[in-house]
Amino acid sequence: MLILIANSKGGSHKTSLATSILAELSKNHAVTGIDLDAVNRSALKWSEGREETQGKFYELTGDIKDELARVRDDYDHVIVDAGGFDNVEIRTAMALADVVLIPLKVGSLDNIEGFRNIVDLAYEFQPVKENPAKVYGVVVGVKGIGGGAEIRRALTEIADYDIVKPLKTSIADRIWYGRAVDAKVGLTEYQSPDPKDRRYVELAQKEFLAMLEEIM
Repeated sequence: MLILIANSKGGSHKTSLATSILAELSKNHAVTGIDLDAVNRSALKWSEGREETQGKFYELTGDIKDELARVRDDYDHVIVDAGGFDNVEIRTAMALADVVLIPLKVGSLDNIEGFRNIVDLAYEFQPVKENPAKVYGVVVGVKGIGGGAEIRRALTEIADYDIVKPLKTSIADRIWYGRAVDAKVGLTEYQSPDPKDRRYVELAQKEFLAMLEEIM
């Protein structure tokens, strides 16, 4: 299964989700990751020091169709962290994707526009694929105050598109994703050095696993 995680807006939690998904699936499956973000290479940096069996990302650029198709056949799952550009790499990944996960961060209209750009790209490929990808929208970056209204606004946006299924699970604006990336681990591997944080980390992990179960 090739899972493409994409949004044309930066800071939409793409890499946080991609790295944690890869790390989690690596526990029981043969998996690999592809970093298509030519600007930041955040997933590639996260992979430094990780072993193949732990899940790590590699770089692909240019005409990646044959290599990406080969990788998809060689592994149980391939996780693709897309950059924020409409280019040949993301279009190739979209053409080969089995699942497209589009995070929609609550807040400004820029976040919604980034979501719409990827949905529009998915629409281009649905009619020409023998087995169209399953496209999911997940709300991320939810804050406590006013969170309910923000979730409803984001879910309404997602529900406007007939090819996109809104996930039941929303991802709160939790610091643990960033700390996991900094520690070069997945969210479920992360352990806070402060015991007082344990229950909050566990809540974030439970939330993440519920989201992952919905797309698998």
